[in-house]
Amino acid sequence: IGALVMGYDPTTVPYLGWAAGAGLGTDDVSQITVRGLRVGQVRRDFPAPYGNPQAQRAEATPPSVSITSPGEGYVVVEEAPVWTTASDNDAVAKVEFYADDELQAIVTAPPYRATLDLSAYRGQTVTLRAVAYDYALNDAEDTRTVAVVQSPAPGTASFQTVTLSIPTYPYTHCLEPRSNGPYTYHWLNWNCYGNPTPVPHDYELLVLENDYLRVTLLPELGGRVYQMIFKPTGHNELYQNPVIKPNHWGPPEMGWWLAAGGIEWCLPVEEHGYEWGEPWDWSVVTSTMGVTVTLRDTTADDRIRAAITVHLPADRGYLAVTPRIENPTGDDLDYKFWLNAALTPGASNTVGADLRFVFNADQVTVHSRGDDYLPGEGQPMDWPIYNGRDYSRLGNWNQWLGFFERPQAAGDFIGVYDTAADEGVARVFPSGVARGSKGFGFGWSHPIDWHEWTDDGSAYVELHGGVAPTFWDTATITAGKALEWTEYWYPVSGIGRLSAATAKAALGVREDGGRFHIGVHSTAPRAAGTGTLYVWDRGACAELGRWELPAIGPGDPFAASVATGGRALDDVAFVYLDSEGNLLAAVNPQDCLPPTSSVEPLPPWVETTCFTVTWSGEDVWSGVAAYDVQVRDGYEGTWTDWLTDTTAASAVFTGAHGHTYFFRARAGDLAGNWEAWGDEEWGQAFTTVLTEPAAVLVTSRKFARPRLFPPGDIVAYTILISNTGNLTAGVTLTDTPPTGMVLLTGTLEATSGLTPTYAGGQIRWSGPVTPSDEVRVTYVLSPTAAITFGLPLTNTAEIDGSVLGPFTRREVVMQSHVVWLPLIVRDMV
Repeated sequence: IGALVMGYDPTTVPYLGWAAGAGLGTDDVSQITVRGLRVGQVRRDFPAPYGNPQAQRAEATPPSVSITSPGEGYVVVEEAPVWTTASDNDAVAKVEFYADDELQAIVTAPPYRATLDLSAYRGQTVTLRAVAYDYALNDAEDTRTVAVVQSPAPGTASFQTVTLSIPTYPYTHCLEPRSNGPYTYHWLNWNCYGNPTPVPHDYELLVLENDYLRVTLLPELGGRVYQMIFKPTGHNELYQNPVIKPNHWGPPEMGWWLAAGGIEWCLPVEEHGYEWGEPWDWSVVTSTMGVTVTLRDTTADDRIRAAITVHLPADRGYLAVTPRIENPTGDDLDYKFWLNAALTPGASNTVGADLRFVFNADQVTVHSRGDDYLPGEGQPMDWPIYNGRDYSRLGNWNQWLGFFERPQAAGDFIGVYDTAADEGVARVFPSGVARGSKGFGFGWSHPIDWHEWTDDGSAYVELHGGVAPTFWDTATITAGKALEWTEYWYPVSGIGRLSAATAKAALGVREDGGRFHIGVHSTAPRAAGTGTLYVWDRGACAELGRWELPAIGPGDPFAASVATGGRALDDVAFVYLDSEGNLLAAVNPQDCLPPTSSVEPLPPWVETTCFTVTWSGEDVWSGVAAYDVQVRDGYEGTWTDWLTDTTAASAVFTGAHGHTYFFRARAGDLAGNWEAWGDEEWGQAFTTVLTEPAAVLVTSRKFARPRLFPPGDIVAYTILISNTGNLTAGVTLTDTPPTGMVLLTGTLEATSGLTPTYAGGQIRWSGPVTPSDEVRVTYVLSPTAAITFGLPLTNTAEIDGSVLGPFTRREVVMQSHVVWLPLIVRDMV
């Protein structure tokens, strides 16, 4: 008896048990491993000279599959999401996901995504594979090699190291040391270099990670920021050259440079400096606030040196970069320092036609260009529109172009945003210190040949930031001194474009189809109700739109839209404020919010006719310019101006014995906005002048619930008798219910003194009310058939016992049909 049984545990195969029972034995049973090839690898066509029906050729068009995240050479965590796209001329049957040769997931319907368990590869590299099949068993696959690190705890920032193998052209044996004054650099002997092929080289990466960003640093190649992976999208926003390949750019005296990607530190000369390919020392500090890595190029004391501090907070979606330029010598030194970021926002590690440069200047200075019809080196060029073409969009370029903002950085942020990928990068910096701002691209229609710097056809754009305005300018640092500043780099997505950025938020605003579309990105998680987005007409400060924002964060942007009303974008302000009125970000910022102010509390009474009234105000934008202050003599008095357009914050008021004075203030700011008068019943502060002891009952009041009541309903009344004087009041209350309303028996109550009485159509109560005390008199009235529907019903209570004699308090109710109407919310999105 012989059998080939595949895919089963031998102990479960019934034939073997039968053989043993028949005395045939099982010693000759063997297990073999059968490995097959996928159908697409072995399918062959054979001639079919005859046959009815005719032989049909099997469908042989393979599907396509691409891993969109992670990218090649990414650093990933142990529980790694893998995103793919797959398509077929008929239909995709399934996508299989492998870690090396281990099948970990099968997905049979889009989206073709799976989370793989890479814990067995922590600290190592692993190849991820996605294999797509159609129903004819044709297949295609895509791979990514990644390095694996441990996942950080939620809400924290972690630090790890990992080794990544990068194909590298052998060049180090052809480097020769040379010097420029105190600076040593390495010159590449191109004759020695020849025409090699890349070989794997292991590099140590420093990995900083929080809930929003995974940032890697590459100390061996200039201490650069190598990757900035935006975890909500899974994309590395920095260019990552798949090979380390020398090119002929860089400082002329060096004659070479590595377009490795990331953010590099360029000193002490322009055109990338000398330090981009040198090993940098590093140290790390971790805390509950985040991770801080300090990178140093040298400890030499005879030259300019740099320390770059890179901080990843535990709870922010940005990377804080603090360059520190030090002069340890005894002489003032001239130098140049620039940082340079190679950027490819989105999934593809290259740039697209819809990438847009975001600068604030209306003119730039050309550094270099490939097109003769553009201004030459050092010449001004209008930005972004030049000769009718929008050069902020990369797809409108022909050849390469490099440029500086003119005459220097015109704002505190720059960036790039790919509108097709809906993703970008913002750089926020102090333009008063880091005055240089530069952009560069290889071109679009006729770009520089990518073979110069890479092997896969990928390209990128650059954003530079420097101490001096241009490469031609030189900065000077005093002997023994240092210069440092902090800037913030962060990814943005889902906001349409990048229009404004601060360390706290970014806005994207565009006009389309008669509407302004606004996107809001926050660099920190913000709870619902803690931010407000305003849209104002800049001319009249008329409010065009207002949104109390829901919960947003680095991966959860907010989007809204509002009709243009025929307005141009430049005529409209888009302002994002926090719950305290602080500006988070704005496009065309306009101060359309008035200040707030109030009169400080006063004592309930004063012993002199002259007393001081104090007020204060706050304006978070331009500042308070002046105040108006009004006074009201008595509860029934009218508001009258006391002080107008005053810059004072206090003044002495003169009153009369027994009179109660109510005060209110409003403020105006330096932008011309005036606060509206408040309508508080007792003003913002009040006091009574008592040159001799007296009771003061002026703050007594009367109210009813409900004020609008349906037929058959009852109304509850409350009379609150309050004594703010310095003498006990002997109070008498007389209240006459409206005609047609009857008192419900047993509802008359008082919180002090005798129980109120009802006789002759009047409610009466009397009793003492001590200083700083109050008494509540309550009762319930029921309407009768004599009530006229819709006619106001007024009842008046007379209160006697106050310093200025009796006074009245009124309340008005009305019988009506109460109708609940549906709430219609106008869609502004």
